[in-house]
Amino acid sequence: MSILNRTSVAVLGVPFDNVTMDEAVDLIEDQLQENRFHQVATANVDFLMHSIRDPELQEILCSCDLVVPDGMPIVWAARMMGVALKERVSGVDLVPRLADLSARGGYGIFLLGASEDSSRRAAESMKQRFPGVRIVGRYSPPISSLDAMDHEDILARIELARPDILLVAMGNPKQEKWLNMHRDRLEVPICMGVGGSLDFLAGTTSRAPAWMQNAGFEWLHRLFQEPGRLTKRYLNDARGLARHLPSQLATSAVQPRKPVSSALQAYDIGSSLVVVLGGDIRMPLLGEFDQLMAEINQERRHTILDMSSTAYLGPDALGSLIRWSMQMHRSGLHLWLAGAPAHVRRVMRSALLDHCFSTAASVADAAYRIERTESMLPGELIAARSVSREARDSASVQLEILQGLCKRVGTSAKQAEFSFGRLRSRVSPGRAPAAP
Repeated sequence: MSILNRTSVAVLGVPFDNVTMDEAVDLIEDQLQENRFHQVATANVDFLMHSIRDPELQEILCSCDLVVPDGMPIVWAARMMGVALKERVSGVDLVPRLADLSARGGYGIFLLGASEDSSRRAAESMKQRFPGVRIVGRYSPPISSLDAMDHEDILARIELARPDILLVAMGNPKQEKWLNMHRDRLEVPICMGVGGSLDFLAGTTSRAPAWMQNAGFEWLHRLFQEPGRLTKRYLNDARGLARHLPSQLATSAVQPRKPVSSALQAYDIGSSLVVVLGGDIRMPLLGEFDQLMAEINQERRHTILDMSSTAYLGPDALGSLIRWSMQMHRSGLHLWLAGAPAHVRRVMRSALLDHCFSTAASVADAAYRIERTESMLPGELIAARSVSREARDSASVQLEILQGLCKRVGTSAKQAEFSFGRLRSRVSPGRAPAAP
């Protein structure tokens, strides 16, 4: 399942992939074939509340390769905003599916975190339920803060085991931050924070009856099991939803609903491509937008989204913008949002995403900022963007870039400034966008 066949729905600053359980497993299986790190998050309401207070966590969740909605309140919130998430995809159900995937495909699993007893019993449960599952390692580090952990010892254990799937049971936000902290060193295709899922597999915590799960009341069953630990958490989560969700619901609902033709247009400005998002940004236009952005990313073009004529921006459009912003950032490309009208800015602000994008008052301003930034980069870095991924990752290219940077130490202040007049000479006032 490619990025073009997926949609995301932004709820309170977090983009949730709109996938079923089967689609999530298929996507993970595809990612297992790619030789790079992928972070998967099973986010519930508690994740949302942590991310509202913690910008670092929000950025991590926005940059994850897959975020599934592990909570019915998230599904209900998306539905109230007019975009239905297909289903709840819980971590406690996804972990056994990964064990089954391991048994069928021979993928190695490493269990990190939880207590030694829960980890051992969870591994035994997987082996009993899924004959052939490959548990290549387990480790329950001493309980400590993220700063006090022996990271080198943990990374060495994982490297020695060479797993394909790493399940981290440290609780949120610690597990998500630990994975993000080591994303450049973890040579593991699938890394997922699983919270208390290993305790469920081990049998130390029981699941709610099926009817409670289907009705969205599994939280109530857990509250009866662990009232001392969960009462305060659930109350805080409920207060957080009551405080923040109505604003996103209201601003999404009161956007202008005038009949406006929706269309994409694109034209060049300097070294960047301007994409005009006109009218209502929803399906099927959103699908066309995703296709266009994939082509732009492949061509490695800096991009400015002209939102001055955007009439409606739904939570699925916000999810798409987050996904492409992070994708282009990984590719070393600029993505700017320009000229957004007041109601669009309110939608972004109420969705807690206004600080997640590079924004400018106009297309010309965004183009100037891109040109100014690019003109101040060392030539070696600009050249490195145009070569293949294999060449960029090679030691020889990295060494050449480093040598070039060393030669420029002390001379960066002499870089020529980009002239705004030069930009104006490229774009005449009132120029109409060319047809795509």
